Amino acid sequence: MNALKILLILVLVGRIEVSAADKAGWRISIIPSSIRVDPVSNEIIEQKFHGITDSVPKLNLLDKNWIYNGDQVSLYAARGEYISFQLIIINNAVSTLQGISVDMTSFNNEDSHFKIPPELFLEWAVQVKTPSTGYPRASLGKGWYPDALIPLKYIQSDSSKVKGRWVYPFNLPDFNNRIDGQRSIIVWVDQYIPFDYKDAKPGTYMSTISVTIGDIIQKIPVCLNIWNFGLPNENVFKASIQQEGFLSSMDEEQELAVYQLFKRNRVSLMDPTYKPDLDISKSGDININWNSFDNRLEKYLKGDAFTKTYNYNYGPGYGEPIETFALPFDVYGKHGTAGWPDVGKPDVERNSVNQAVYTKVIQKVHDHLQTLINPQKTDLTVYLNGLDESYFPEAWNRMVYYGDIFKKKYPEAQFRVDGAYSEEAMSIIGKSINAWASHTINYNIDKVKKYQAMGIKDWLYGPMLYESKVNSWVGSSTFIDLPLINDRAISWSCWKYRTYSWLSWGIGAGWESGWYDPESWKDFFKEESESDSEFTYRKFNGNGSLIYKPGVLPNVKEPCPSIRLKTMRNGVQEYEYMRLLAKLDQNSDRVDQIVNEIIKQPFGDKSIGNLDVWSYDSERWDQNRIKLGKLIDQSTRKKQ
Repeated sequence: MNALKILLILVLVGRIEVSAADKAGWRISIIPSSIRVDPVSNEIIEQKFHGITDSVPKLNLLDKNWIYNGDQVSLYAARGEYISFQLIIINNAVSTLQGISVDMTSFNNEDSHFKIPPELFLEWAVQVKTPSTGYPRASLGKGWYPDALIPLKYIQSDSSKVKGRWVYPFNLPDFNNRIDGQRSIIVWVDQYIPFDYKDAKPGTYMSTISVTIGDIIQKIPVCLNIWNFGLPNENVFKASIQQEGFLSSMDEEQELAVYQLFKRNRVSLMDPTYKPDLDISKSGDININWNSFDNRLEKYLKGDAFTKTYNYNYGPGYGEPIETFALPFDVYGKHGTAGWPDVGKPDVERNSVNQAVYTKVIQKVHDHLQTLINPQKTDLTVYLNGLDESYFPEAWNRMVYYGDIFKKKYPEAQFRVDGAYSEEAMSIIGKSINAWASHTINYNIDKVKKYQAMGIKDWLYGPMLYESKVNSWVGSSTFIDLPLINDRAISWSCWKYRTYSWLSWGIGAGWESGWYDPESWKDFFKEESESDSEFTYRKFNGNGSLIYKPGVLPNVKEPCPSIRLKTMRNGVQEYEYMRLLAKLDQNSDRVDQIVNEIIKQPFGDKSIGNLDVWSYDSERWDQNRIKLGKLIDQSTRKKQ
């Protein structure tokens, strides 16, 4: 059979498949990972942003877009990073699509193939019924938002593998998500590019993603271009999420799954409530039992938790310890809880006996953890929750007192204060602290530079957008109904301002109820004096929550990431692009030019009431990432 006949047969087969698919009333397409689609209206959610004039082009991205030309997907990536896209299945018929099966082959070319397969997730949507309080312009409004990502292995599509009843069949409409009028279902695709050069040499690799429903199959080829460089295995940036008591209150199996999930997405976790057993006798003798503390945390502090020993078979940070760790210290303060060690309230904490107890405990903790923690890899943080966001002179005086003690007794640790501190406050505490999670509402870069010059490590902390001052209510940057680009912008902003890193509050606040109710934080002001004249209540969608709890949905047995966490990961990866290019150039000129095309002047006084702080055009962000990658690729090839 000659080549012409073979080609003719392939064309005819393709036509038969397309014709059958049209007759069946469904089709597939590809969209970038930087946008979301409403599964009812098929509207591009990011195009609903009206915070500034002409902010987002209104285009039909379901037929073709900047990664999909209608026939083929084109992606670019470096070794050691994740690259993502989304497959959308659209039902144009009235009947339910049952027994959906999605498959994707491993990337390969003539010389090799990836040993690491694509990771597929079913997107679960949540219904926003009330826009997040304080964001009448920035919120993308009511509707269904894809957010949770369920590993496809928990969705049932093969009847031969189902024992007994079907509990999560792969249907459209989704059997469990219960979306009235659902017209589309979306699959998120993650591909980790192997870190080792021999496993992912520069070049072009191909794969195919296919959807089977009944006897109809539709396929789309995926082209992946691997650049001639890799991101570092270690998460150098140390971007972090903190939540008191979230991790320490878990059973250890679930805790391990959460730590590994965030390690895979290049975000570190902090929970300052891990504490060893402490006993202080009446005579002042101090005994610390480290057994349970060490047994639980050593694998994270040494990096073993992120190896094959604990089924972390590949991914960013393989074999590396956690990037940040909050030490167990605390003081009595605004929350009315005892300190650790407990030396009483402010009126007695400085007497000679209590001061001796506190300093001796610091020394014992320091000496013990020296054997477990490498401070060159893991940032050690002293965060005193009792003094969190305390804006009065008595608290500042205590910050000085404790900061000076830790500087002397635990010099490897960062003594960090969190909040929107004024110049008056900083003039008092500045020489006694060495880290500041600066609330974004008062992150005025002209003033922050002074503290950077003093050697204070500054962390961006808090919301990304400020329609008004009321948006400073929270310390979390994560909202489901605000532009997705915000979760990427925090890392780009850190580069622009030369910020040390970023910190957000809330790993999984409301992670159980969040499957069906995205309002992770809601309350009503009892006292009129506490409320804003316009907002007498607060409802925030997804704030402080980036993952979803296992065991809530049928058959779903592990914590599930959100699209917002994946977007944060992408921003962190792109920060590493910036670092690599600046190092190759031996200056930051080209990086700064690309960043400044996207990022304007976010945060601080000038940002209040101004939403025009960065581009909201997802395509521009994705194209500028590719610009960075191509420049690095060209520079590395010249040096060979």
